[in-house]
Amino acid sequence: MLRTLALTPLPKAAVWWLLLPLLAVSLWLSENHLSLFLVGALLGASLNYFQFGFRTCSHQLLTQGRTLGVRAVLWMLAFTSVLFFLLLSLGEFNGLALQGFVQPLSLSVVAGAFLFGIGMQLANGCTSGTFNKMGQLQPLSLTSFFFLLIGGTLAAYHSEFWRAVPALQPVSMLQSFGLIQGLVLQLGFIGVLYWLAILKEKNHFDELSRLNTSAFWKITDWHPWLKAGLVLALLNAFLLILSGQPWSIANVFPYWGLKISDALQLPLDWSFWSYGITHFSRQEAPLLEDTVSLTTLGLISGALLVTLLARSARQEATQFTLKPHLMAIVGGFIMGYGSVIAFGCNIGAFFSGIGSGSLHGWLWALAALAGNSAGIYLKPRLFKD
Repeated sequence: MLRTLALTPLPKAAVWWLLLPLLAVSLWLSENHLSLFLVGALLGASLNYFQFGFRTCSHQLLTQGRTLGVRAVLWMLAFTSVLFFLLLSLGEFNGLALQGFVQPLSLSVVAGAFLFGIGMQLANGCTSGTFNKMGQLQPLSLTSFFFLLIGGTLAAYHSEFWRAVPALQPVSMLQSFGLIQGLVLQLGFIGVLYWLAILKEKNHFDELSRLNTSAFWKITDWHPWLKAGLVLALLNAFLLILSGQPWSIANVFPYWGLKISDALQLPLDWSFWSYGITHFSRQEAPLLEDTVSLTTLGLISGALLVTLLARSARQEATQFTLKPHLMAIVGGFIMGYGSVIAFGCNIGAFFSGIGSGSLHGWLWALAALAGNSAGIYLKPRLFKD
């Protein structure tokens, strides 16, 4: 049973007045690791404050035919594409080289994303959602997190096999077509998907769920998920400027998993693994000097800050039931495994990959959507009451 103190909720606007100074400070600390932690905190605060989740968006699409969440995500991808294409076309910013996430069109992307999609539905959350829920003090998220580490570490052990599967060369819209033409093609494709999403919902419902309730330029009338998508796009671009790479999460799982194995002196000779040889210098570096670790720890902290300031932290005592934890175990494990072999999760491969103009991001999205559909089908059959 879990009981925490009841706090008097602050007005929602007050949360942002507390968080915006953190962003201002990070501007002055652009070469300090603290800045990465603060951007991660803003990412986590945004996910929690706007109650935005990638799993919810796909679930509503596949089970209800509602596309509001998907359309918010498409706005996010469009805005990210504009920012990323402009930044990546510069090549560097303030002396720091900028590198997008462009990966091969590999069978490992298809297999990993499909597994990840199943895991999302079983565990009721993706990777960013799991860390967001940890910041919300949800006990089930700890079960998912633990098995994300195990799955990601096992995937690192199998990395030599998955890197040898059939693959096509990486394709970047920016590198292949240039800034203007590449961006036009990218935004045009996103626009077509947006139109198809509208048509799909109109075929199911008389009235379209709206991302804004009046004129589009009235930001106060925007749906929270639209606000979330645009804020996340801005923060992802800011992270690209600060660190030279976009937001990612998945590669933290084998990194943390192997760090924990060293701390516990487990008999894992990871330095002889293909993954260990490739990432040896990173594994030997301190955790608080690792970009992905800093932003991920910041994500949890930012979500926790919103939990403490914007809501009552009281949780009712609940009786332990096995079924949700079994789903978290299975879902967390295959999400961790799938995200590592697919070159990323819904953040690194989908969000940052597509924003970088990489076609592997779209391949990931298609396979993950199929995996989500399979997860929705399997969940009530594998985990019956």
